[in-house]
Amino acid sequence: MKRKQKERIAIFIGLGVIAAVLAFMFSLQLQNTKAQAFAESYGKLVTDSRNLTQSYQSQVGKWKLKQYDNGTMTSITDQYLPKFQSLVDRAKALQPPQKYIRSRDLLGLSFQSEIESYKHFRNFLTTGLRAEDDVSTKFLSDALRYETDSFSVFNSAQ
Repeated sequence: MKRKQKERIAIFIGLGVIAAVLAFMFSLQLQNTKAQAFAESYGKLVTDSRNLTQSYQSQVGKWKLKQYDNGTMTSITDQYLPKFQSLVDRAKALQPPQKYIRSRDLLGLSFQSEIESYKHFRNFLTTGLRAEDDVSTKFLSDALRYETDSFSVFNSAQ
């Protein structure tokens, strides 16, 4: 081979290596951007969830203080259930990187368990059956456990 051909081959190999390194760096940057976007969306969703739960529990507190009767509390619950469902929908719509999928799924389970809790609480309000209140409490406990697990998985993935 002539010297010029060897130089051209070396140049092309060098350019190929540079292109591969740049592509790899771009891929890493894209993954980091996606992870950051997910973390921000996840944080916003958790904040919105906490605010909604606090708002609803404030209403429950008024019911416990006899400021609301069962019918009023049932109506309030009916107004809140679609708001909680929107949290489930938002959680499902998140597109996390692979390492955060379990965290997203657990958060969705937390929201779904909270909804189930409030549905059974609603049943308790309308029927007076203590078993419905017990099931409601169990689902609310499950929601808290799923949420805690979600946070744990999220933090360990970072």
